Amino acid sequence: MRNLFKDMPESFRQTISACAPLLVVIILFALVGKFGVTKVIEIRSKIVAAENSVATLTQKLNLLQTISSTVASGAPLANSALPSQNPSLAVSSQLKTLAGQDGVLVSSVKSTTGGVSVSGLHEADVSFLADGTRQQVFKLIEDMATIAPVTVINEIRMSENAGALRAEVSAKSYWADLPKTIPAVDAAITDLTQDEKETLGKINALVQPQFTEVTASQSAGTNSSPFGE
Repeated sequence: MRNLFKDMPESFRQTISACAPLLVVIILFALVGKFGVTKVIEIRSKIVAAENSVATLTQKLNLLQTISSTVASGAPLANSALPSQNPSLAVSSQLKTLAGQDGVLVSSVKSTTGGVSVSGLHEADVSFLADGTRQQVFKLIEDMATIAPVTVINEIRMSENAGALRAEVSAKSYWADLPKTIPAVDAAITDLTQDEKETLGKINALVQPQFTEVTASQSAGTNSSPFGE
């Protein structure tokens, strides 16, 4: 290679010597430029992703501020309509309340845990006897569609004697586990659909179970002696 370089004309050798640094600069510029372009593209992609995240979070914040009052009031009602645990106790309480309102004698209330429905909801089977006039018993059965937790009549057997009606009622109520995960913070959300709003309206119209809170009684006076002396 050295002999070949020596055999070259002096002018050609000078030209190569003069162009060599420029060639090195061009090669370095190409390598560095390629690396720089890659980094620029990567940074621009991150900027675009960040801008999309900011836009999504802004949209989510605005939407949550708009529907916050609806969700805040609707969430407890929805949980009451479809509880996260067996609703048999709440259904029994609702039955007694309806029986008192409709003048029906409800007895032999039994509840068992059923299987899992086709929709994936857990089932709770509730059965009871209802005694009263035909109008009273029919009213009780109709009112069961208005209570929370959601209760569906499964089977009714009736017998009537001298104007008194006895109904053997079998019903189902439902419950479901709460979600184990929540959407990602930067996941987009949409406003409630018309069907969802109508469903919330129906849930709001359901009669909520009323449980009496028993408070500890307070003594009228104080007595330090346990023997009343």
